[in-house]
Amino acid sequence: MRLSLQRNEIIFLALRQISDMKALIIANGKLPPQRIVRALVREADYIVCADGGANHARRLAITPDIIVGDFDSITTATKRFYKNVPHYPIADQNSTDLEKAIRFCIERKMGEANIIGAFGERLDHTTGSLGCFKKFRGEIVLRFIDKEAVVSLIVKKITMQTTIGEKISLIPLDRCEGVTTKHLKYAVRNGVLELGVQEGTSNVALANSVTVSVKKGTLLLYRFHGLGGRWQV
Repeated sequence: MRLSLQRNEIIFLALRQISDMKALIIANGKLPPQRIVRALVREADYIVCADGGANHARRLAITPDIIVGDFDSITTATKRFYKNVPHYPIADQNSTDLEKAIRFCIERKMGEANIIGAFGERLDHTTGSLGCFKKFRGEIVLRFIDKEAVVSLIVKKITMQTTIGEKISLIPLDRCEGVTTKHLKYAVRNGVLELGVQEGTSNVALANSVTVSVKKGTLLLYRFHGLGGRWQV
């Protein structure tokens, strides 16, 4: 089963005349389990390594289509190993290697990008990675996958098939207004979610379908693997 697009994401791709190509971006942080990585590789139309992400790819015997970044994290051995893979240096120090890789995909009119290795031990790196949802909103559909969950942007409204008891978190990157949930244990009715005010972590599905809508703001869906989650095997 492939990760599916929200209805509003499909409309966005149609209006922008962006291709339905799906990229896999491998960044330099912690990767999810290999079974998840392998499944994402099979789904990908194009594989982009963000600088040191190429070290992960080499270890897992993955051949990327291109390696982008400022090349300060990729090892000499990995560069040599991938000598036949195109290297696309971007020296801009005002963007991270992950941002460079996302921008590369946008410039090539790719519609979606699944991203692994975006999170790690440093909170500042993780925060910066999550900021990509806001920075590139309206330009490409992003999903971050780690060992625990899939993170995606809620575009106005989403209805998803769930399993009763499944854990779901809502993460507001800014002030999110007009938030309404249906069939979640801790319900919100036209409310506000905001860090330091009211968050939406560790909610629970009460039915086989859950709906979340938001009128204003950047609201993320953090859907855990397991129960009804994408990577239950």
